[in-house]
Amino acid sequence: MEIGIVGAGTVGTVLAQTFARGDNQVKLSRHSGAASLAPRRDEFAANVVFVEVSVALQQPLVIIAVPFEQAPAVLRQVADYDQRIVVDVTNQFTADFKKIKTAPLTGSEVIAAAANNARVIKAFNTLPPEFMDGHVSGEGRRVLFYAGDDIVAKKTFAELVRPLNFRPINLGKLRHGGSVMQVGGGLGNTHFVQIEE
Repeated sequence: MEIGIVGAGTVGTVLAQTFARGDNQVKLSRHSGAASLAPRRDEFAANVVFVEVSVALQQPLVIIAVPFEQAPAVLRQVADYDQRIVVDVTNQFTADFKKIKTAPLTGSEVIAAAANNARVIKAFNTLPPEFMDGHVSGEGRRVLFYAGDDIVAKKTFAELVRPLNFRPINLGKLRHGGSVMQVGGGLGNTHFVQIEE
């Protein structure tokens, strides 16, 4: 799959490296432009290319890995996502780690409102970055919680991450699943492993 990632900080970098392990073409971007990523070429596999944000936003699957406060404005650069999948990996923190209130909406519903006509999936935000690559020490698969309102999009997402040593766990729609995954929801900063019995 062609995957666009907006944001090349810690999370965006780990996810670019993770999805590059699969049969994917990863297009990594950041606000300062593709050229600013050139010195980091050795960090990534050959199937990761550096692009402008506008290009990353046009891919069949888009991962938003920028600070929550910036995400809506970034997403609104596209007028119509035409039912493409947008994966929200944000958490509602300010730069100085103060919680951002979004009630009555969940954070992922705020993201969905900004991504017009996209099929939004909330995922990865409960994992510490060091576990976002799916690795485990010993046997088992890394549990990956996800939520979304579109059944087909969620199935596509689960099929995408399963070969990367994740055990995807569907938590339902953005309203309920997003609420337990977001800051203060109970599943934040968790890293479970499922062992086959």
